Amino acid sequence: YPPIDTLKRLIDVLKINIIVKEVGQGFGKQSLKELIQLPIQAVEFAAHGGTNFSKLELLRNQTEKQGLYDSIANIGHSATEMVSFLNDIFEENNGTLQQEKEFIISGGIKNFLDGYYLMSKLHANSIYGQASTLLKYAEQNYDTLHQYLDAQIEGLKLAQAFLKVK
Repeated sequence: YPPIDTLKRLIDVLKINIIVKEVGQGFGKQSLKELIQLPIQAVEFAAHGGTNFSKLELLRNQTEKQGLYDSIANIGHSATEMVSFLNDIFEENNGTLQQEKEFIISGGIKNFLDGYYLMSKLHANSIYGQASTLLKYAEQNYDTLHQYLDAQIEGLKLAQAFLKVK
């Protein structure tokens, strides 16, 4: 079954809030359009530029398959592209869809400025994630991670207070 059909069946059966997470290559505009019309609570698009789970799966395969599929694993949409796709979809639907969904923007976000920029550009409720960067600090120790997170929160507050994205 196509993934969208599987999601529809899951929604019909479970009757719970669902967050759909993309894992490293991004959604195209048509996929996003179909997805946000479903009765789901949120979408996380872990865009191309972050951890690419297709590449991770290739590493688990036989060597000949790695070479065959490696080029496909490098195809994807960035978070910036998906923000643009979503804004186009909202505009096409007179702004009726963005009030119903929440978005988690991730994939290639290195710091609070990247996150602030994308949240500011998206015309919907959103937050951002930066798993890869956080894991680097978490590998060191709790204090280092805590200091990094504090700096990111303060930086985001400063950006929200003093910067305006055009």
